[in-house]
This record gives sequence, structure tokens and C-alpha cells, in this order.
Amino acid sequence: MEQKQAVKAPMSVRVTEKTMPLTKWFAEQYFQTHALMSKDPRYKSLPSYNQTSCIATVMIATNGALDSDRARKRAEKLIEISNKDQAKTA
Repeated sequence: MEQKQAVKAPMSVRVTEKTMPLTKWFAEQYFQTHALMSKDPRYKSLPSYNQTSCIATVMIATNGALDSDRARKRAEKLIEISNKDQAKTA
């Protein structure tokens, strides 16, 4: 018996569908972060390589905080579901 192999979409299509939305999100985050930071007089006093580093640091910290918040919310939701299941079986 011959098995049919799933036909994958071309790589360009897969990249467009799977990674471009996130890439666009990060690009927008970068430019909005730059717009915010460039208004700060302390930012303007930094050498250009420190300005770039500053933007990257702010983005990394922001995304880390978002990840932590999402993980906490997921954990709380799982605890809530577990507690409901335990109450049903008790």
C-alpha cells in the first residue's frame, strides 16, 4: 500500500504565513520604541552604538515582561481549570 505524502507549501509561502506577522510586529515595535526613546534628551546624548543598544535593551526587557505576564496568566488559568475539575470529582 502506497502512502501519500503531504505536499508542503513552498518555503516562501511558509515563511510569509508563519514568520512575517511576527517579524512585522517586531519591526513596528522597534520603530515605536525608537520614536519614544528619541524624544528623551538622555538618549540623544548617547553615542550611536549606545542608542542602538538602548533600543535593543528596552525591547528585550519589554518582551521579557510580556512573556512573564503571559506565563503567569496561563498558569492561573490552568490552576482554575484544575480546581474546577477537582470540585466536580469531589
